[in-house]
Amino acid sequence: MELNNGAEGGTNTTTVSAANSGGASGNPFDSVVGTPTITFDNTHALGNLSYKVVAGASAQQMVWSSASHGTQSETWGRLYLYSSGAPSAVTGIVRWLVGVGQTARLRYESTGVLTLSDVGNNPEFATANPIPTGQWVRLEWHILFQAGTGVCDLRTYNNADSTTPTESLSSATLNAAAGCDTVQWGSFNAVTWTGWLDGLQVNNTGFPGPITARPAVTVANRAAVVRAAGW
Repeated sequence: MELNNGAEGGTNTTTVSAANSGGASGNPFDSVVGTPTITFDNTHALGNLSYKVVAGASAQQMVWSSASHGTQSETWGRLYLYSSGAPSAVTGIVRWLVGVGQTARLRYESTGVLTLSDVGNNPEFATANPIPTGQWVRLEWHILFQAGTGVCDLRTYNNADSTTPTESLSSATLNAAAGCDTVQWGSFNAVTWTGWLDGLQVNNTGFPGPITARPAVTVANRAAVVRAAGW
């Protein structure tokens, strides 16, 4: 199993849906739910477009469900994140489920650090430092879904294309449900926060590493990408 999505098949400022999330973007989402909406956006992007999340009073999420994801006992994944600033309160940005129940969650805290939490949303560990804002960072993880003896790893890359982690965290005591059939991306709590997501991947074989081939940037979007990259 491997699913990838990089937003390149969308249209700037358009609301993301299951129907328009495939094509040049990669594997389409099985559903996109919640309010306010998630949109394709070229303000900050690894290519021409990314997914802009403006958090609000309810959850908003792009979902790969069992139809695409299947049921996995172990999973790895990647997310590129550009955050305008830490959220006003804790919010989940990636959530793993089996059936309708959470089995693990990657949380972005109001202090700017990331935590990985268990089936009951209890933090397993936290990054030592806040993730940088106003730039792209890459996050990668590994989770073995078991109750009480689950394994979880989180690697952060402040240099988004680096192969050397800024931080590398691990635990062998994760209390997770057995298995995962759904991955959700977005914001899962009532907070004030704006962020951009790109280079989404899940697989069942190993750490993805950085994107090796970026999409070509169109002339129309070149200025926005140059500003975002600080060139």
